[in-house]
Amino acid sequence: MLLLFAFGCGTETVSFSLTPESLDFGPVDFPSADQMPEGGYAQMELHVTNTGETDGNLSLPEPDPDVFCIAGFTTQEFPVDLDVVHPGSAYVFTVGLCGYPPGTEGTDVSTSFEIDTDGEPASIPVPVTFTPNRITG
Repeated sequence: MLLLFAFGCGTETVSFSLTPESLDFGPVDFPSADQMPEGGYAQMELHVTNTGETDGNLSLPEPDPDVFCIAGFTTQEFPVDLDVVHPGSAYVFTVGLCGYPPGTEGTDVSTSFEIDTDGEPASIPVPVTFTPNRITG
């Protein structure tokens, strides 16, 4: 008599979530370019948390350099592979605004940038909203 046993092998998952789920900067004043603070205007923290069961990797393609400032990264570095994120841990970005799309002054701007992962989802869109106000004088 031959007995066969099948053992189920569960695959460990890598998944990520954002906190906050979108970056809403609200109204943002943009004085002249020579007055921009290091890291851009209206900075916010973005946490990318590994909600899975195994280590995960993140990479950052180049966000629009005319709009986004990501603290610690320059345009010459993109795309950049980021540190391994262990289950339950988060990678924290500081996102600022360096500018705004032409012709959008005084209007609500909805845009985004991507964070790539080796888990689920494979690419995480980061929605961003703000209203640019040009300050003169």
